Amino acid sequence: MPTFDLGIDNVEIWTSKVELLLTAWPCNRVQELATRLVLGCKGTEFQKLQLHRSEMIINDPKGIQRIVELVGGKWGAVPLEKKFELVEKALYRGQQRADETSDSYLSRCDVIWIELISKKIDLKEIQAYILLRGSRLGSDDKKRVIVDSGAEKGGEFEVAKVEAAVCMIGSGFFQDMVGAKRDKRLKTYDRLSVLKNEVNTMRASLKPCGLKRNISMTALSRHGSRRR
Repeated sequence: MPTFDLGIDNVEIWTSKVELLLTAWPCNRVQELATRLVLGCKGTEFQKLQLHRSEMIINDPKGIQRIVELVGGKWGAVPLEKKFELVEKALYRGQQRADETSDSYLSRCDVIWIELISKKIDLKEIQAYILLRGSRLGSDDKKRVIVDSGAEKGGEFEVAKVEAAVCMIGSGFFQDMVGAKRDKRLKTYDRLSVLKNEVNTMRASLKPCGLKRNISMTALSRHGSRRR
């Protein structure tokens, strides 16, 4: 039976254990599970649960859900910071280290992506996070965009809200209002120009290989003509 101490245990891990335990617990004995979970809590959390005894000690899964909510967990939901931490790990931190074997690298990536997929995070939320992460907004402005979206209170982190915030905070009007200097070096790029730069970079990286190949082919032909 999982116990919970606010100063020691992680509420997210404890919540996942309770959810797993409920799925295997007999339906006609849910009240017993609720009683054991309450007794497993320590300190002020146990005292808090005691005040809501009538809401929790019932033969219904809603009583277990109420226990988790009172302790500070989120039933059936992924906290906002945990959600984007998984996205950050999967997209930006899953790189093979210099001294790491291929099996170790693939195993780590497999665990990260399985956990991310199992949380069923909406692709639109991932798009909004990537847009905000790649913008030129400061760290405080990015935090403000997330808080104002209401995502930490159960709302959706929408692409439209991020786009509106990036346009407003980066506009000349907003810069004048807060007394910041306008950056006159900023340019407007179209989509094809970015693509051309990527193609040119790729071609530049391939040129040395083609040059070496031509030199080696010329040397082989000369060597063959000399032998004749």
